[in-house]
Amino acid sequence: MQTLSPPTPRKIQPPLIPVIDVIFNLLIFFMLTPNVSAGDGYLTTNLPTNSGPVGGKPQDTTQFRLRITLQDVGPNGQIVEGKNEYCSIIVEDHDFGSNFDALQAFLDAKRQQGLPITTPILLAPTMGCYHEWVVRAFDAAVAARFTNIQFAVPYE
Repeated sequence: MQTLSPPTPRKIQPPLIPVIDVIFNLLIFFMLTPNVSAGDGYLTTNLPTNSGPVGGKPQDTTQFRLRITLQDVGPNGQIVEGKNEYCSIIVEDHDFGSNFDALQAFLDAKRQQGLPITTPILLAPTMGCYHEWVVRAFDAAVAARFTNIQFAVPYE
């Protein structure tokens, strides 16, 4: 009796040329995509130098600046360790507590005394400040019609 052996299976080979094409396209894509020239943490901008409040003139770095310090304090106004629930607003040795309307009135009075609206206003919160307080101080400066409002990095 003769036994039939099963036919030997044919080796299946995928077409290699399309696979090689895809690999080379991916290689080119990943080589060209990263931009290593920009530093980490910096946003590069190309702003026009001949427009805006300075209009092409070099800015004076010794220009007067109003610093609004926002501190998180305890219920009695004391700075205690940890995150606190109350805000203290300090501008030029004036402590407004958490009264943002008084801050706006102070900024309005400064503007009416002759402080230009392009004077830099620096909002300087501490690490424990809530975003709401920073936004409310920003809104007070905008309501007082100041146009150059800057933010400082929160400090400890």
